[in-house]
Amino acid sequence: MKKIIILLVIFLLVSPVLGDLPTKYRDYNISVKIQENGLIKENITISFPENIDKFNYYIIHPVNDLKIFSDSGRLPCEWKYVRAGTLISCKNFNSSKINILFKYHGLVTQTQYYNVFSSRYIISTPTDYFNLKVFLPKGYILAKQDEYLTQPSYYPIDGVQKTDGRTIYIEWKATPKLGEVYDISIFYEPALRSDQFAVMIFTILIIVAIFIIFIFFKRSPKIEEYGLTPDERRFLEVLTKEKNLSQRKIARKINLSKAQTSRIAKSLEKRGLIERKRKGRNYEIILKK
Repeated sequence: MKKIIILLVIFLLVSPVLGDLPTKYRDYNISVKIQENGLIKENITISFPENIDKFNYYIIHPVNDLKIFSDSGRLPCEWKYVRAGTLISCKNFNSSKINILFKYHGLVTQTQYYNVFSSRYIISTPTDYFNLKVFLPKGYILAKQDEYLTQPSYYPIDGVQKTDGRTIYIEWKATPKLGEVYDISIFYEPALRSDQFAVMIFTILIIVAIFIIFIFFKRSPKIEEYGLTPDERRFLEVLTKEKNLSQRKIARKINLSKAQTSRIAKSLEKRGLIERKRKGRNYEIILKK
């Protein structure tokens, strides 16, 4: 009895357009893109075994920004709201493919924990192949089953979760029967909830603090921290300004003899603070730290 009632409802719903429907669909492809604000963008592409010159189609909810194209370009079709849905009527064209684009609100509901997209698709014309893809908004994932969601995250459960590299989508493929009804439900949520975002920010702050502490303790020691004599300190201060100088020039700048400067250079080299490179009868001094 329940099946009979369902079939009767379907018949009454689509009966205004049965007389002018094409006799058969070869491919029936639907792409649904859910926006973050709940707006739905839908793209329906239908191909036929042969060229047709008239086409009627019924969408079971009111739509906006309706555009209809054939192989040769946009069609000047008529459409109107009928029984809470949208009836499309196209005539005087010759094409084997129809492309319908539109937008609508009202099929996304929100709970405290997740969003729900629900829609219905009815096979009112014999169809060889049916393909439906529903794309989640960017930055959203399927809701996980927990104490708040006790059922699968999408229905019918024979759909397949996929991604195009930017967004997640669910795809259903079928060779449907005439009158078959697809009641689609998808439960989804932001990839990061507000509480998860707060945890992430706190974690980042902890990591930054640890990095700053590490840099502080690993910083290069100041000259004073090496226990240098005043002459050694003057030697390095001169070298710090120019990075590398000849040992002879350094001796002149700090007003020490060549022998004193040589002893200082050897001492600093042993401690790994400078490097001495022989150049002729002199040394080039290079600051290492």
